[in-house]
Amino acid sequence: MTTADAARDSKDSARSTYMTGIAMLVAGTAAFSTAGLFVRLIGRDAATLLFWRGIFTAIAIIAFIWWRERGRTLTQFRQMGRPGWMVATLNTASMAFFIVSLQYTTVANNSIIFGTAPFLTAGVAWLLIRERPTIATLAFSAIALGGAMLVIGSSLSFSTERMFGDALAVLMTVSFAVKTVLVRQHRARSMVPAACVGALLGSIGAIPFVPSWHITPAEIGLFALFGFTQQGAGLILTTIGITKVPAAHAALIMSLDVPLSPMWVWMIIGEQPTALTLAGGLLVLAAILGHILVEGRRR
Repeated sequence: MTTADAARDSKDSARSTYMTGIAMLVAGTAAFSTAGLFVRLIGRDAATLLFWRGIFTAIAIIAFIWWRERGRTLTQFRQMGRPGWMVATLNTASMAFFIVSLQYTTVANNSIIFGTAPFLTAGVAWLLIRERPTIATLAFSAIALGGAMLVIGSSLSFSTERMFGDALAVLMTVSFAVKTVLVRQHRARSMVPAACVGALLGSIGAIPFVPSWHITPAEIGLFALFGFTQQGAGLILTTIGITKVPAAHAALIMSLDVPLSPMWVWMIIGEQPTALTLAGGLLVLAAILGHILVEGRRR
């Protein structure tokens, strides 16, 4: 094999890895985007949601690790190390901020604030691991931010309660940005076990605040779907996908949550977004698709 052939094979392999990562991030984000819908459908307090969501998420992730690793399942957890525990803690914080935020603000506000994640992630990635974003990533991130601002402008309430919910959504986004960069930085180490530990930490932390342990069979079913589909599949796919693409790219792709989250609650339970919300969501979606096309071709 000539040097040119080797270089071509390497380039094809890199492109394949990148596009596989994109596909996993898109699928995982689609699963993630149902979180607001599950929170609304279940209608329980934040502590109850955190506890049961964490239990079923952990079950789903353990099943996945066992299916993939078999006898090495416990070894995967032992090899988490300090980076794994940091990612687990940030996972716990991000989900806690997310669920409590939705007790005070709308799904649209929560998801649109999350739309600023590409900027935060690009900054954190540059500071921590010197992974410089491309001009295209910055440009499409700016478009996504413009969409986010449209939605915030359409639904922002100046009530203390709404502002508190929005502030928690900001903390959720910051936690997500730092977690994304850490997963990317330690991509040689599997962080799927860290997602499981993070879910269990959330469940343990919620125990003292659960007001009632009575739960109906219907609620058990919804919690199982919440944990298995939204968190289990979402965490597994995005955690693996982040290792295959630059951190800022991953954050931008996961901004697909911005138009999808309010869309689910609008279609299924009638929490209708405004015209500006729809326009902002379409702008974010256009930025994501444009970034995929430009970066995919460049790579």
